[in-house]
Amino acid sequence: MTSISKKKTTNQNPTRPAVLTLDIEGAFNHVHPSTLLEIMSQRQMPSYLTNWVAAFNTDRKIAFGFDQQSEDPQPYQCGLPQGSPISPILFLIYSNAMLEKEHHPGDAVDTSYVDDVCMVQMSPTVSRANAFLEERTERHLRNGARLGLSFATPKTELLYCLPLTSKDKGKSLLSHPPLRILGTTIPAKRQIKYLGVFIDESLTFIHHATMAAARGHKILGSLSFLRHRSRGIPAHIAHHLAMTAILPAMFWASPAWWTDMPAVSATLSVTYNAIARWITGLPLNTRTTNLITLAHLPPMAAYLDYLSLRYAIRLHFLPTYHALGPPRSQPNTHPNLPGLHHLYNLSKHLIQGKLEDRTTTSTAPGVAKTTSPNPDKTTRPQQLHDEWLHALPAQTIVIYTDGSKLENGAVGCGWAIYHCRNQQLHLLEDGRCNLGSRAKVYDVELHAVQEAVTAVLTTTTPRTSVFVCIDNQAAADSLQFNESNHEYARRALEVIDNLQRLGWHVSTVWCPSHCGIRGNERADTLAKAGASSTIPCRFALSTKAWLFAQARMSFLKRWKQELPLSNPSFKFPDHLHGVDWADTRAMWRVFCNRSPTDSPPNIPADPCPCGLDLNTSHHLLRDCPLLVAERTKLLQSTTGDIHTTSYITAPQNTLAIRCFLRATGLGHTPHLCFDKHHDPANRLDDSDSDSPEPDFGAFEP
Repeated sequence: MTSISKKKTTNQNPTRPAVLTLDIEGAFNHVHPSTLLEIMSQRQMPSYLTNWVAAFNTDRKIAFGFDQQSEDPQPYQCGLPQGSPISPILFLIYSNAMLEKEHHPGDAVDTSYVDDVCMVQMSPTVSRANAFLEERTERHLRNGARLGLSFATPKTELLYCLPLTSKDKGKSLLSHPPLRILGTTIPAKRQIKYLGVFIDESLTFIHHATMAAARGHKILGSLSFLRHRSRGIPAHIAHHLAMTAILPAMFWASPAWWTDMPAVSATLSVTYNAIARWITGLPLNTRTTNLITLAHLPPMAAYLDYLSLRYAIRLHFLPTYHALGPPRSQPNTHPNLPGLHHLYNLSKHLIQGKLEDRTTTSTAPGVAKTTSPNPDKTTRPQQLHDEWLHALPAQTIVIYTDGSKLENGAVGCGWAIYHCRNQQLHLLEDGRCNLGSRAKVYDVELHAVQEAVTAVLTTTTPRTSVFVCIDNQAAADSLQFNESNHEYARRALEVIDNLQRLGWHVSTVWCPSHCGIRGNERADTLAKAGASSTIPCRFALSTKAWLFAQARMSFLKRWKQELPLSNPSFKFPDHLHGVDWADTRAMWRVFCNRSPTDSPPNIPADPCPCGLDLNTSHHLLRDCPLLVAERTKLLQSTTGDIHTTSYITAPQNTLAIRCFLRATGLGHTPHLCFDKHHDPANRLDDSDSDSPEPDFGAFEP
């Protein structure tokens, strides 16, 4: 995206990008196993890997089965199997021999993802761009001919990018010189689709937003059967489906196209609000802030910015040679266009100082976890831990580590190393250090392990067993399997590997914190002192976990600012998990003054039967004397001021409010029960059919 979003120059003929997308025909089915092995050998890949691929691709058999019966397996020849997770990787090795090029001019960019290829050509004229694209395509086709690969011309698309203010936007696409591939003329289009994203000629992504909104609406429509009138799935399940099924499809690849343009935002908001109405069952005339708040959805723009910021943080930890690479400032690019420069501008306030290294690899194995003597923090934690210590063999080394964070954000770690003699712990060494303010407690505890095991390397005690007592389960898990290549964990594992090569046996043990365990309390005191220190450790850096935490914290803060009545969290409130759909909808209708007893916003409300005020949900709940008996019961079972908006949404009031609404019919039906002897149970089952208001539980297009 960055390569085609260049700023317009002052030249009479500015260079503009032409984009050609191609699809490798057949892909997996056209891979020749022998040719693949030859390519791997030429690239000097390990022989064990080449031999494994040879065995993987030869002597294949297939058997057809029907009606619980299958034939005997028969040998057959094919390319790469479609369902295997290794096939895309092998195809990348194979297809790279077709797509590689000797020179990399700055005005020509090639990208590919499995069998989808995109070529960008910068040129001042369309005819010259076509000539270069044809030449590059022919070169790929010549290389592919030796491999049995070619491009599928019916799937080839061509796009000429133009600024919004260009005088050429009104020209017909047929007026451009033709581009021919494999004897077929490729017509230019106003927008093309690549990797699920619709790219238009001016990079506004309005068309993509329209298609994304339609995709979200389609999925929403397919789920509408889960609700009917007052029956259906509860709100928390609807919220879960929205966050896991609808929004991921709707916001697919949003960091590549989202820049908060008004036209894009307005298009997406229509479907986003429809999703919120499906979750809540509220009508179309509900205020958007109330709708999004009660649906427990984040503000859409804030959510999309958060997704982009998280993606930008991930890019900053890529190797410099990566195709995407860390985002960098690009002053020659329009600031309102998407791309790596937009992600850089979004994340530059966070990315400061030295970053954690997630690219360097290590061969050091993980550290085994020993079963902790403490099942939890409440069952005799100090006594059980002391009994375990007394049972340890003599000469055993026990290390306690801890991390601490101050209110100003400064973090530090501490460690204490003990030697077991005569069933007692004798302090060998302790230490502390300050790791700045751009790391999490989880990070600094891993660094404490590194510092402690480094100190063990210089001890003169007999080489026996080392137990690292950690009160952070996540840190112990990272030392067992450093899946994310955490730098502090990697450094600690490398030192531990050296210890084990010297004859030590190292393992980790979970230790409950703040339970009176002497070693843990000492490490905790040292960690607090380290955090208070003014001299930073030479290993201080900005960690990836801290950056993600800061991005989330900023997002939740913005969420609260834009929706003051909300409780920012991706988790649906626990107190609403056991609430029926009809009850949840009734409470939210009353909260918004949008129950069946309320008039639409543009129609004046009728007088209440009590004659004291208008017939609105808020009046009926708070002041109507005809409901004083049920209201008295309600007030006796709830807390807070009934005249405030937070009264209905308070978790401790949910059960009492549900009973009040069911007893009176408020929020369920326009026909309220002012007689305390009236049984509302039968009325609720057919409330929506009796109501002149439309049913808002079902999906509304």
